[in-house]
This record gives sequence, structure tokens and C-alpha cells, in this order.
Amino acid sequence: MSGTTREVIVVGGGVSGLTTAWHLHRLGVDVALLEAEARVGGCTKTEQRGGFLLEKGPFNVIVRDPSFQALLEAMADRVNVVTASKAARARFLYRRGGLVKVPSDPFSLLFTPLLSPRARLRLVRGLFYSGKGSDEEETIEQVASRRVGVEATDTLISAVVSGIFGGDIHKLSLPACFPSVARVDRQARSLVGYGIAQAFRGGRTKGGKPRRRWRGLVSIDAGLGGLMEALGATLGDDLRTGIAVREIRALERGESDGARYELLCRTNAGNDETWRCRRLVLATLAPASAELLEGLVPDAAADLRGIESVSLCVLNLGFSASDISHDLRGFGFLVPRNEPDLPVMGILWADSIFPHHVPEGKRLIRVFVGGARDPGAVDRNDAQLLDAGMNTARKLLGIRGDPMLVDVSRWREAIPQYYPGHVERIRRVRTAVAARQGLFLVGNYLDGVSLNDCIRLGTVTGERIAEDIAGTLSGVTHQQLQPS
Repeated sequence: MSGTTREVIVVGGGVSGLTTAWHLHRLGVDVALLEAEARVGGCTKTEQRGGFLLEKGPFNVIVRDPSFQALLEAMADRVNVVTASKAARARFLYRRGGLVKVPSDPFSLLFTPLLSPRARLRLVRGLFYSGKGSDEEETIEQVASRRVGVEATDTLISAVVSGIFGGDIHKLSLPACFPSVARVDRQARSLVGYGIAQAFRGGRTKGGKPRRRWRGLVSIDAGLGGLMEALGATLGDDLRTGIAVREIRALERGESDGARYELLCRTNAGNDETWRCRRLVLATLAPASAELLEGLVPDAAADLRGIESVSLCVLNLGFSASDISHDLRGFGFLVPRNEPDLPVMGILWADSIFPHHVPEGKRLIRVFVGGARDPGAVDRNDAQLLDAGMNTARKLLGIRGDPMLVDVSRWREAIPQYYPGHVERIRRVRTAVAARQGLFLVGNYLDGVSLNDCIRLGTVTGERIAEDIAGTLSGVTHQQLQPS
């Protein structure tokens, strides 16, 4: 395969790269995907062991984006979507030494023991009337404190955001992390009134948002990693794993027959390979993308190096049901920022959400350690991480004895942190990359960290590249990808 020239090469087989390559392949584009690891999926990996289904990264998803729904529908012959059990609707927070159920409706906020009486009143008042935001960029903590008060922010909001970004609300930018929420903050004094108005308007508008086929939490019967593997399988021989791209060169006209980029690669077997392409998609994490862009777009590389990321450790722990006194009925619990005594970010009760994840008579919990709460966790050994998880589990879940199954996954610099200035930083990156014809970026550092965000961007990118190829063939001027 040395010296192979393709129309499009996608570098990186995570969800963003897989989605981009999958769309291009379906549209008949000559595309190859190069992945350094032996398996595709990035952090989204699943393993079957002893009857347990172990999600090593993302565990579930809400299918919010039409692109994600369309992908699942197109893959219906290869994967089966499963919905979470009703028990998963119950969610908990760690508070003052125990687990407290999160209110499921606005009325119950008035009585939740998660907050002091004064904080409950401040929260409810803020939902009905609070100050609007301005055009000045604010952190999540600044906006939430203005809207619902400091205690509710540090208890409720911090836990939710930690579960998504693994980060600190005092540092994360609201417009960058949640742009739609930022727009509401600038427009509405009453969050409740805005919500009612939007619901009423949506109910009267015909031809609005497409009907969502799947509501609530869903996964795949073989795990989310199974979806990644299925997407990779559709590429056939156009998927090449075990190939690490070490350097990218821009080719001058006449140096090769139409190729714009040359990729110098090394296989896991230690062999050198050279690939060429007319269009190149970098679907690697921000640090890796910065390294590969250094010789092509140094300004973009410098900006990408400025994006900080947090690391995460995921422990899958399996038990006999008789060894756990807690009923584990619910989604699990998260730990707020103002509860610093626990060494974990949270624990999910896997088989309560998806019962098929365990064999009969067994239970499975997933412990999350690291993030901004504990940046050094990723460098600890398995025994230290297990101690942190088990000490917490024994204290709160009544677990006796040791787990019958232990699986530890480490994801270094996995979740980019959208700090103030991130939107402008990405605008500069895209502007610099746009000057390089045929070069595209996808990834969780651009427009959102969720699977929905990555699949949407991969879809848009694949479609734009296919349009660009068709336009070039018909003499239409090339246009570089811009945010949708």
C-alpha cells in the first residue's frame, strides 16, 4: 500500500472520523481512514467479559440531533438500539455524607434536602425572574449564580457540568459549552416563562423540528463501542488500523498527480508507509492535531496547543448481587463541587440502567475518577484507583467483599475544556485552516464534546467534502468548510 493516493484520507478513527468517513463512503467517495490503534472508536470502546458488558468510555446517549438519528436508522441492519429502563430516571447526588434524590420537577425543588431553605427559595425565584445576561462572555458559574444563586450552582449545576465536561464551572465558558443556554440567558428574564412560550410556540408551529424516534437515554445492545465497530466495518478495506501518521507534507503542483498532501506513516509492525490525498480530514484529539498541523498551518497549531483537556479514569466493577445491600435502583450519583471529601466524580449503576449489561445474579457499577476534580488520577496505578472507588462504594452502597471483576480504563487528555475565549480561538483555527485547500478538521474540541456534537460535525463535513468534490468536477470554485 506504500505510495497509495486517495481522494480523501481521514486521520483518526474516533466517532468524528468514523462518521465523516462513513458518510463519504456511502456517497461513493474514494476515502480511506487511518487509525493508529488496533481498534476504532477512540474513547468509545466496549468489551464483553464473563457475561458483563463493559463500557470503557461513554456509557449512554440521548439522541438529540437529526444526524445521529439518521445514522442509527441507516445502521439498523447492523446495530440494535436499546432504551434505558424506567428506573434510570431516578438520579442522585452525594450530599452531606449520603445520597439524595435529585428533584424530578420544579415543584419538588421547594422541598429538596439538597439545598438549604433559603437556597431553595432563591432557586425558584431565579427560575421565574432573574437578570438577563449581556454580550460579555461569562463562565457557567457566573451565569448560574446570577440566575439561581450560589448554593444551587455549586450543588446542582456543578454536578451536571462535571458529568458532561469533567470540568470546573468556575472556569468553563457558558457560550462555548452551552451556546443555546447562553442565547436564552441574553433574551429572557424568566426561564420558566421562556420555556412555556417555546413549548406553546412549538406546539402551534407546523413543519418544526423532526420527530425524535428515540427519547430518553439509549445505547446499543452491543454497547456504544459496538456502534463504532459497526461503522468501521462498513468501510471494509478502506479502514486501516495500526497506522500512525507521523508527519504531513503539503505537495506542490506537479510533485504528484493531483494530490495535495503526503502522509508519512508508521505501522504497528514497524514498517514505513506513504499515503497521498487530495483532501485531508484530521479527526484526532486537539494535541495530536496541533502536532500534525505544525508544518502546514502553524498559527492553527499554536491555538490548538492552548486548549486544555482533562483526563478521566473509568472503573467497571462487577459483583454478586448478594454482596450489595443498596438496591442500586436508579441512574447512579454524581458529586458536586462543594463536596470535596469524596475521591470520585460519581458512580453509575450500570445494570439498573441497562439490565442486559450483566449476567443473572450480578451487579455492575461504573466509577469515574479524575477530571478537574482530581487531575492526577490518570497517573495512579490500578490498585490506587480501585481503593478510591471501593472506599466510596463501601461507604455509600453497602458493598461487602471485593469485586469479582475489575476493569480500569485511562483516557488521557480526553475531554477538552472550553474556557473563555474558546469560541474566538476556534474561529481563528478555522480561518487559518480554510487557507489550505482541501484541509478539514473534525473533533470534540470544535463544536461540542458529546457524541451528538461529534456525529453532527462529522456528517456536515462528509457532506461538504462530497459537494466540494462534485463542484470541482463541474468547475465550481472550492469552498472550505465553515461552522453550520
